[in-house]
Amino acid sequence: MCFLANSVRAFMCLALRRDSIFRSSCEMVSKSTNEKLKQGIAVRFHGEEGMGQGVVREWFDILSNEIINPDYALFTQSADGTTFQPNSNSSVNPDHLNYFRFAGQILGLALYHRQLVNIYFTRSFYKHILGIPVNYQDVSSIDPEYAKNLQWILDNDISDLGLELTFSVETDVFGAMEEVPLKPGGTSILVTQDNKAEYVQLVTELRMTRAIQPQINAFLQGFHTFIPPSLVQLFDEYELELLLSGMPEIDVQDWCRNTEYTSGYDPQEPVIQWFWEVVKSLTQEERVLLLQFVTGSSRVPHGGFAYLMGGSGLQKFTVAAVPYTPNLLPTSSTCINMLKLPEYPSREVLRDRLLVALHCGSYGYTMA
Repeated sequence: MCFLANSVRAFMCLALRRDSIFRSSCEMVSKSTNEKLKQGIAVRFHGEEGMGQGVVREWFDILSNEIINPDYALFTQSADGTTFQPNSNSSVNPDHLNYFRFAGQILGLALYHRQLVNIYFTRSFYKHILGIPVNYQDVSSIDPEYAKNLQWILDNDISDLGLELTFSVETDVFGAMEEVPLKPGGTSILVTQDNKAEYVQLVTELRMTRAIQPQINAFLQGFHTFIPPSLVQLFDEYELELLLSGMPEIDVQDWCRNTEYTSGYDPQEPVIQWFWEVVKSLTQEERVLLLQFVTGSSRVPHGGFAYLMGGSGLQKFTVAAVPYTPNLLPTSSTCINMLKLPEYPSREVLRDRLLVALHCGSYGYTMA
């Protein structure tokens, strides 16, 4: 560890080894005081002369990839293959909670110093960082079929179906199936039409929160070292993703080439031609909002839109026709990457309604 002085302030210099960057970074950060890390950071790799902000950016980039390295068992890929969720079985690594705390420190430090990280998390994990309750829609990131089942329960009368559900679920605990009550006495409480909403919410909390609560707590302990809850809670989960990981570049031509149409739309329809004219006219931020609106993620898969994933594997971006009524906004089914676009009478109306949907946060989640 060393200190570098410039005309304004002293910078904490982290001397690191590339061949053990995760562990050496963890060790150096743990030895540093939070106040010194807040003042500024410089990074020097063993055997290299390079320093400066370019090296700092490289450090955050490499380290964010190491945080999701499967060897550490901290995070697992979500169903779409592009976002990550804390691993409920991370305790196979005896140091997992210390490493989660370190991961939280790194993301908090990156946000504090306005550096970007090369990692995208599930929507539910951003909600955990922000202290926003998860809901059944968030389950789709780890188990799209299960999320559809929960949606079905909410949408249908289950009174006479003989499901015989109770307020308990079977879950895999290190290879053994165990029945876990969702609330006290849950194994003997039947799910009914009247209490099914509570059941769905408790199932969601078990799978998305309770199963990884120690990991979340450790991560937040590190994150809040640099970013207090009162500050980060000014944002929603979509804004937080962009603050941490930046604005991705979106190739509109690739997007257009790899889009499918249904319910009466085809590439020659005036509404579809207007739609792509509007997309081309959007700012980069608005295009990201559109991608988030329809797919649930701001990230384009490696290889482009041809590799966009849905709940059951590869699923291209799809635009479906919806009958037009005045003031009707577009909606989406994020589990199948579908934009439900009303048959607007003009490009101007289409643009206006689309931007209202994007900027007012009407993130739709409906059954296919």
